[in-house]
Amino acid sequence: MLQTFQLDRTNKIDTPSNNFSVNNKSTIIAYPEYDQAESELINTSTMLSCIRLGLTELKSFELVDNQFKYWGVTFSNAVAIEPSNPAFAVPPGVKVLMGAPKSGLIEINFKYPVKFVSGVVTSSRRTILSAYNQNEELLAEDEMPSSNLLNSDGVIPPSAKLTVNGENIHKVSFYAFDGQLILIDLTFGF
Repeated sequence: MLQTFQLDRTNKIDTPSNNFSVNNKSTIIAYPEYDQAESELINTSTMLSCIRLGLTELKSFELVDNQFKYWGVTFSNAVAIEPSNPAFAVPPGVKVLMGAPKSGLIEINFKYPVKFVSGVVTSSRRTILSAYNQNEELLAEDEMPSSNLLNSDGVIPPSAKLTVNGENIHKVSFYAFDGQLILIDLTFGF
């Protein structure tokens, strides 16, 4: 069971009572901030080491860009959807991020450098997760070599996890070579 706490009267953080962790780090779930509060939440010296973005409060077909800015995260080319295509193997009512309007691409920028980024992906094509530093130099990549749609000819099941690790990651991109791409879960850490 999740417990909800309030920060600055506007932001919910869910902390699981069953010691939910990613990479053996305590994890919080960060929800979107719609009033674009000016106060700073993240202080990397005191911040929990791992954040998972909660997509449940996003509206279907909402363009996602600055909703998580309060958490130091901004998006390019992302829209929230509830997939209706059974090939993506997502239960009804679950919100995901899809690369749009440019098909097959989601870019994420971090105000504060992170050490790892992980995402659960289902895609109609080969997909690469790339991490970059503040100078847009490639730091690390992880690859899903083929499509992983349900009932496709590929050997990779839907919801494959891609992860990159490195020092001073400022930007990542999920790229599916103009295919259809959904991101079900996004986690990052300091």
